[in-house]
Amino acid sequence: MSLQLPLLGAEGEQKTKESPPTDEKAYLKGIADLPDLTPLLEKQGILGEYVAWRDGYMKWRKGDARGAQGENTLSDHHKRSAEFQTWYPTVKTYSFRRTIAFWGAVTCCEGCLLFLWI
Repeated sequence: MSLQLPLLGAEGEQKTKESPPTDEKAYLKGIADLPDLTPLLEKQGILGEYVAWRDGYMKWRKGDARGAQGENTLSDHHKRSAEFQTWYPTVKTYSFRRTIAFWGAVTCCEGCLLFLWI
């Protein structure tokens, strides 16, 4: 049974309009009719970023405290890429900073152990 919505016609008489189908079969058919955009995302080179965003979004929709950050648009991907390149313009810079951080942590731990033992 579907709902009937009353509408006023041009002459003032009431007309009825059927509401859209709410059954599960029609809903699933509508989803099945959507095109698969996976090849397009692969071609643009952003499939991995989309999958990560989709998984985070689904976690957020299920009630997880952390989910997808920001909107899933091409301009946001370029913005994140530019922010990363600001801190790490080359692989050499990234490797150097990572090495300094590692040896700084090792030296700090070694200093703590020497302080406790001596």
